[in-house]
Amino acid sequence: MSPTSSGHTAIEQCLKEEVVTMSSLAELLKKEQSALVDSDVSLLNDYTQSKGQLVGKMSELEKKRNAFLTQLGYRADLDGMKAYLQQAGRADDAGTHWDQLLQLSMQAKEDNKTNGLLINRRLAQSQAMLSVLQQGNQSASPMYGPNGQSTIKGTSGKGYIAT
Repeated sequence: MSPTSSGHTAIEQCLKEEVVTMSSLAELLKKEQSALVDSDVSLLNDYTQSKGQLVGKMSELEKKRNAFLTQLGYRADLDGMKAYLQQAGRADDAGTHWDQLLQLSMQAKEDNKTNGLLINRRLAQSQAMLSVLQQGNQSASPMYGPNGQSTIKGTSGKGYIAT
């Protein structure tokens, strides 16, 4: 097998892995969206960790693909990938995987944007509720400090019991 042939095979395999990983990330973003709607904090924590791992893997795969492009004499960027797909004789599978990857990436970007909006809405609601609680007690010190802990202290004086 010639170096060029093995380079084409390597790019196709890398793209295939990228599609699988991006599919997992897209699925996870949908699950995250449901957890945000349901306010399921425990699931959100799990999803955040998994999302970080998948994003890291995508980054590694992109670097790997770009290294293969460079070995074949193409630029290690989007233009290089386009040039590779236009000029490579065995680019049919690579082209299909590339199209899938671009489609999945666009969907993941939109879902991530939606999730960000959901997070911002929840944050705004929480801040509004906290503001309402603090407004009810304007003459006294705030009920909650910047660290989220209650600032209301119990009295240490003696209480009287009425009989």
